[in-house]
Amino acid sequence: MIDHQEKEFKELMLRYNFAKRTLETELDILLKEYEFNHETTPVEHIKSRLKSKSSAIKKLEKKGYDITPENIKNHIHDMVGVRIVCSFLSDVYDIVDIIKSSNKFRVKDESDYIKNPKDSGYVSYHLNVLVPLYLQKNIEYIETEIQIRTVAMDFWASLDHKLRYKLPDDIPVYLQREMLECSESINVLDTKMQHLYEIVKKYQDK
Repeated sequence: MIDHQEKEFKELMLRYNFAKRTLETELDILLKEYEFNHETTPVEHIKSRLKSKSSAIKKLEKKGYDITPENIKNHIHDMVGVRIVCSFLSDVYDIVDIIKSSNKFRVKDESDYIKNPKDSGYVSYHLNVLVPLYLQKNIEYIETEIQIRTVAMDFWASLDHKLRYKLPDDIPVYLQREMLECSESINVLDTKMQHLYEIVKKYQDK
């Protein structure tokens, strides 16, 4: 790899790091303001990460793209990832609305895998947002991914990832079926907990 391209890679990773820090700060402000105004704490925890250069290269290779900084920008949409884990289903959509209504980001794309789960059983809400970086000479927008889900959804996704990591590419059909059934059971639990939450809120309103 020539020195010029290596410098481009380093510069790109630096921008992703800036975007991660900016996103973390802005989300923290938005969510704390929401908690103050509504006197509630919908978020259980937040995790963020920056995908490494080596992971990005592996992903490009898997997709069949040349290893260039430009292809990372154009074809890898989760270099910066934030996961917001909530208590209840309604909290997920409240937080989605908070982010979408904020003037701090531009929403590029969204996928509601809660209403439309993946075939694997994966359930979550994804927002791809463009984070503005105010650099010395210009404003640059960096794509980031925000995943919003309940504790139950996060539990399933975490264990599913660990199981799939240990399995070969061709997962046996019966195992896929078992994983899907677990996901469906968790979705039923989420719905029941949401129902109980709404009952409790009615008592509080009285």
